[in-house]
Amino acid sequence: MRVLLVDDDNALSKLLSQHLSEQNYVVDRVTDGETGWAYAATFEYDLVILDWVLPQLNGIRLCQRLRQQGYEMPVLLLTTKDQQTDKIQGLEAGADDYVVKPFDMAELLVRIRVLLRRSHAETESALHWGDLCLDPVSCQVTYQRQPVSLTAKEYAMLELFLHHSHQTFSATTLLDRVWPSEEFPSEATVRSHIRGLRQKLKRAGASADLIETVHGLGYRLKAPPIDHAQSGKQVDRDREAHYLAGLTQAWQAHKGESLERWNSLVQLAHSLTANEGEAFLSPPNSVGTRSLSEQQQTQARQIAHTLAGTLGTFGLMEGYRLALQIETLLLHADTTLSPSQITQLHTLVTTLGHALDESPKLVCPIENAPETPSLLIVDVNDMPYIQQLIALAVAKGLDPTVVASIEAAAQTLSLGSPIDTTTELLAQPPELVLINLVASETNSILDEPILQRLLQFIGQITQRWPQLPVVVITPQADFGNRLDLVRRGSTIILEYPVVPADVLDLIGQSTHLNHRLSKIMIVDDDAHYLKQVIQLLHPWNFQITPLTSPQRFWSLFNQVCPDLVILDVEMPHISGFELCQVLRSHVQWQHLPIVFMSVHSDRDMQDRAFALGADDYIIKPIQGKSLAYRLLNRLKRSSNQIKSPIS
Repeated sequence: MRVLLVDDDNALSKLLSQHLSEQNYVVDRVTDGETGWAYAATFEYDLVILDWVLPQLNGIRLCQRLRQQGYEMPVLLLTTKDQQTDKIQGLEAGADDYVVKPFDMAELLVRIRVLLRRSHAETESALHWGDLCLDPVSCQVTYQRQPVSLTAKEYAMLELFLHHSHQTFSATTLLDRVWPSEEFPSEATVRSHIRGLRQKLKRAGASADLIETVHGLGYRLKAPPIDHAQSGKQVDRDREAHYLAGLTQAWQAHKGESLERWNSLVQLAHSLTANEGEAFLSPPNSVGTRSLSEQQQTQARQIAHTLAGTLGTFGLMEGYRLALQIETLLLHADTTLSPSQITQLHTLVTTLGHALDESPKLVCPIENAPETPSLLIVDVNDMPYIQQLIALAVAKGLDPTVVASIEAAAQTLSLGSPIDTTTELLAQPPELVLINLVASETNSILDEPILQRLLQFIGQITQRWPQLPVVVITPQADFGNRLDLVRRGSTIILEYPVVPADVLDLIGQSTHLNHRLSKIMIVDDDAHYLKQVIQLLHPWNFQITPLTSPQRFWSLFNQVCPDLVILDVEMPHISGFELCQVLRSHVQWQHLPIVFMSVHSDRDMQDRAFALGADDYIIKPIQGKSLAYRLLNRLKRSSNQIKSPIS
């Protein structure tokens, strides 16, 4: 919702703008009536808030002019004039509401919401689109009753789409409706926010194209699917097996063509080797560069592109990702490749050859695919070892980015921004940072100045992004060096040499990457505290199922099959202890993590919880970060337990 605020009281105007922005409104502020008229005539607003006494054109005259010109948006007069005759004059001028200064901020915000509801002729406050729901009163968004945390801009765009559910909005229109007039973003900003909104809705369970692109026109909501009694949802297993057999047969018939294309890439990489007699599978040791003609580079990109399409069709996803990475490398490289680019090309092509030996698989629809985890790798020495790690990361479906300087890494992580900068204005951090403290294969110890700079850099990462895992590969992993790295903020410390494949496995096992989307069920009869806990855990992207009624626990538990359960102790009718006993009595839930969260801090209560099979006992109140890490650690330790569905 976009609001025009016309008031020459700068302090009040700033305060009100701040509160409106916190409620996900987009606010334009001006200080005189003539400018207010110019803005109202130029931009489209959902609400205008006017002071009475204004320079150049007072609020009453401005309101009358708006109505005379046919503007129908709600107008709220906000003034110190408190006489009955003043209120009558204001309402007769066309105002929809009249609020006297000083005012109660909470009451004013409620009045604004009521005016906006009336203007959109809503029969109910919540906006629905299939399983998606937006409540303008609480400013909460849910998908299938699970909360979705959005930034102010994302919320404003979604609200606009829901209010005009069958309308297509161009990027220019979205800029006019969602961004304040003093900001001058580009259409790329709109695309970035649309992408962020789609990703958050997708993580909540929505399809990736719930907000679809209409090429040449803009964006709109995709019509909710019609449920035709399991139509298309239950795939016949025999038909699926038959299709896979046919896919395998077709791959065997066409595999030779893909091998020929791969061999072309092998020859290209071999031609870039510094010494022509050197075997291809050995990385080049030249300190110089090797050149490609534009024709060679174009041809190689086309080969990689074709390979990616073929391998993706047959479900060889590791090969598909590697071929795309080769295409990207050749697309962004000059015709003269650096030693680092040659090494990376060698590694990618070699790994691609191994991927061609895989068997075809059925490919899931893209909207069901998990979001690609991003890794930032800091390697100031351009080691071939790191290039091998990148190729394996790509093959495993990760999105690695390599930087060769501390300055570039600091820019990527927004370390130069002021510490009080809002998260929305910062660059989105990766899922994990890996820092290489190894100098080279022959001399592994870094020069002291660059080592100290990298160590200081680790501390800077921790200060800006305390929740971001930092993995360090070091040739000095004795106790003293490990202690120093841990104190600076390192999460995982790996001693060089270590096999690149083992590095990736350890990253998955030893960090919380695999548990960010874990399903957590919270049972607490205190709805207010339950809402508070959900908000505290939002930054960690858990899939949270809240429940205030313990009587509904078992039926909802069967539907959700959570990875962890949080229970309050004292609840009406059924206590948390009894729910814990029910779970532990079921053979299939013997190892499910159960965490109690209670105001009771006495030792006897805690002992009883652990005796019944609890894994942790948390005393209320608790901080969000502390709670999140305790849950993540509990999930990580239980990840090796096999969970079976309830019979």
